[in-house]
Amino acid sequence: MAYSRAFSEESLREILLSLPVTSLCRFKCVCKNWGNLINNPSFTIDHCKKKKPPQHLIYDYDATDAPTVTLVSDKGIDEQKIFQRFGDNITNLLGSIDGVFFIERQIDNAILCTLWNPANREVRHLPAATIDFIPYDKHYRDIVFGLEPMTKDYKVLYYNALEEYAAIYSCSRDSWKIFKHNLDVDIEGNNIFERDILKSTDYLNGYYYWLVRENNKCRIVSFDFGNEVFVDMEGPPAGHEDYHWLANLMVLGDSLGILNFVDGFVHDVWIMIQPGVWNKLVTIHLTTRIKSYYDNSIILVTKSSRLVSYNVRTNKTRLFEFRHHGLHYCPEIGGCAVYYYKESLVTIKRQGNSELHLNHCMTRATY
Repeated sequence: MAYSRAFSEESLREILLSLPVTSLCRFKCVCKNWGNLINNPSFTIDHCKKKKPPQHLIYDYDATDAPTVTLVSDKGIDEQKIFQRFGDNITNLLGSIDGVFFIERQIDNAILCTLWNPANREVRHLPAATIDFIPYDKHYRDIVFGLEPMTKDYKVLYYNALEEYAAIYSCSRDSWKIFKHNLDVDIEGNNIFERDILKSTDYLNGYYYWLVRENNKCRIVSFDFGNEVFVDMEGPPAGHEDYHWLANLMVLGDSLGILNFVDGFVHDVWIMIQPGVWNKLVTIHLTTRIKSYYDNSIILVTKSSRLVSYNVRTNKTRLFEFRHHGLHYCPEIGGCAVYYYKESLVTIKRQGNSELHLNHCMTRATY
């Protein structure tokens, strides 16, 4: 081929790694060698790891004729796309993890679960479980989404703290497994099991995290997607009796963090330096509504309906050019949710009757 005289295979690989997924889907058809290179599992992993400018996916829950999904950066709108319509009954959208989102919908009395990769437009509908899923209640029931890092197996967990049993779906098994959980939340007492209404993903390195408030204390409950068990750990120290917890979890690089409202515009940022051991990182002042978290940053919405990113470690801000009136409203009432997004070649399509290997190949999606 002509390209082989101009580029070495290593140079060609580096060039392709810098391209978006839509271009790679087209370039797979250029020749067999290009297709094999792009379909290689190591290419999929390296493409996901490649450092790219941060993007955010804005999902408009109230969209009708307008695009449902807008991809934005701090420089403005990157792309507007009309993806497959999932209807107006989405109760939960989580992600992204390696570019894949989880969608929960409630239709009549049925709870439907779907995985979705916006980059290659793949959709995978999960089979029904043998356990009944009750509608959303933030105090004791949730469906969450995570990845087992060693096997690259996406999993979905359903739990109900009032019941003894939970259910977990594995893409590699393509089925739900019912198990007896050890989740300890006293619903009748003063415990409040907090679910993140901002729709940001409290997933980190194989674990999903929740904050449990107990009177004037808080603790952390996590789910280990590898061993498929719940794990309990201590939250930050209670401090003096006037210090109250009204907090959200956030991700600070590769560490778990807590953003706690103190008074007025004042918030404390706590960071977990090892399981159950916490330090107060910084005290900050936030004067606008919080929309999401990513890396070391908080995404806020201004009075003029623009997004701004504030890095709690560097104290730097970045103003986005994107404006949308729905950013001022919660997804529950038809507003917009903001998700940190890094597109990927990961495939979620079923591979016939064989076991699914999510990072082993990428086939073009068709609706």
